[in-house]
Amino acid sequence: MGYTDNYNRDIYGILDFWVRNSYDHSRFLDREISHHELELARTNNHATQRMGAVLQKIQSKSGDLGSIINEAQHAVHEYHGIVTYTMDKALHCEVIVSTPVSLLDHMAREAEESQRIFNLLLSGGGNYTPADASIHESTFWLRQMADHLVYIQHYLDASNYQLRQQVIEMTHKFERLLLQAQALKTMIRKPRNEMLPVLQQFNKMIIKEAKDLEAFKLELDDLIKKCAAVTTSPPDLLEHIAREAHHLWRNLEDGIIT
Repeated sequence: MGYTDNYNRDIYGILDFWVRNSYDHSRFLDREISHHELELARTNNHATQRMGAVLQKIQSKSGDLGSIINEAQHAVHEYHGIVTYTMDKALHCEVIVSTPVSLLDHMAREAEESQRIFNLLLSGGGNYTPADASIHESTFWLRQMADHLVYIQHYLDASNYQLRQQVIEMTHKFERLLLQAQALKTMIRKPRNEMLPVLQQFNKMIIKEAKDLEAFKLELDDLIKKCAAVTTSPPDLLEHIAREAHHLWRNLEDGIIT
């Protein structure tokens, strides 16, 4: 569907972002399920179709908004169950999928975060200060960003020596940022009624790095589409994760959780 970094931050835009995340994950998982796992493939395909139908309603802005949010909740909840079931089976070596277990966990965490967002939409929002929002967004999304870079390595062919080294260095950078975010989360304790200078400076650092990461992902996406980088990456994976990098820095700039 192309790269969509500028979605409207109204309720429909937020719903689109979160349902699309799990919809994309479901499509990516589909290509990595062994042909021996027919029942899992069928179940996952059903979840993909269900989330796709919800996405169409969100995009058309048709129907009762409360009902659409409930449909989104149920569709993503169904998919979350598939992912956690597959992850448990993989940990017991009882299923054949080529998706790393840590990537299944990554998908499950985003599905869980989406449910928190759906609940916020249904309740009319939460009482989050900008400091609360910043700490929440940084601790959640920096882990996802570090994961993304690890998975880029996973899909890149070993012959991409320079590119792999670049990705490794970026991975270490985001792992350090995540550690710093986790430290600030326990150092700046509730009630977080003000944006301390140390948090403001940290946000500026993340925003810069997340913008650079977004640009890198789109550059690599262009290489992949031109068949100029040897990789087994799904064709639109880099668009998916670039959109999430954009989501992180936009939320930090705005001091909100969406």
